[in-house]
Amino acid sequence: MILVDEKFKEMTPKQKLSYIWDYYKVPIILAFVLILVVTSFIHERLTAKTTVFRLAMIDSNVSELIAGNLIDGFYYTCPGFDPEKEQMILDANYDLDAVGFGAYTTQMKLTAEYVAGTIDATIAPEEAITTLAESQAFADLSEALPGDLKEELNARGFGLLYNKYEDPATGEIYEYPYAVNISECSVVQSGFTESTGDTRPYYDEDCYYAICPNSPNLENTVAFLRYLIN
Repeated sequence: MILVDEKFKEMTPKQKLSYIWDYYKVPIILAFVLILVVTSFIHERLTAKTTVFRLAMIDSNVSELIAGNLIDGFYYTCPGFDPEKEQMILDANYDLDAVGFGAYTTQMKLTAEYVAGTIDATIAPEEAITTLAESQAFADLSEALPGDLKEELNARGFGLLYNKYEDPATGEIYEYPYAVNISECSVVQSGFTESTGDTRPYYDEDCYYAICPNSPNLENTVAFLRYLIN
């Protein structure tokens, strides 16, 4: 134990964070999941509304409360949405570009939320979304999306990101699409309105849309993608 302590003391801050994540990520994620389930239950009790769509935006330019955002127009087009009893949430408080422990905390929180199914869909730049995809954080779009939508994405030339997954039981490697490039969609291009009234782009680089495999609102995640591309 003394040798481990001495070795830990000699590590750089980055090495210490990597060590903690590598050896303690399972209990940390489980703790996050428990906290999320409890806080989600309390939140829904207090708001008396059911969350039917929650969108996480990672490493975006959105850093404060905004007057106009990406899901505003979706309120009016989402099939069967009842604003009196239901709510949609855009959460942009995720920064994987943060320095030091902030990035690890964000990654752990996101991983826990994907496991718990409290995030329905994610928008992020390529580097961030690729990092999360390495742990199978996103659904296989070839299975999650209906045939007509897959055909439309292909016909209109929307770029896709692919992830490789090795089945631990068989050793077979599968490749599947997990994210759609939505950078050229008009609602993304129009940017967002800050509380000051100024308009800014959501991202300064290409951004991608992915679906959480544990989403309890899969129908709405698909409907939102339709909204984005049309």
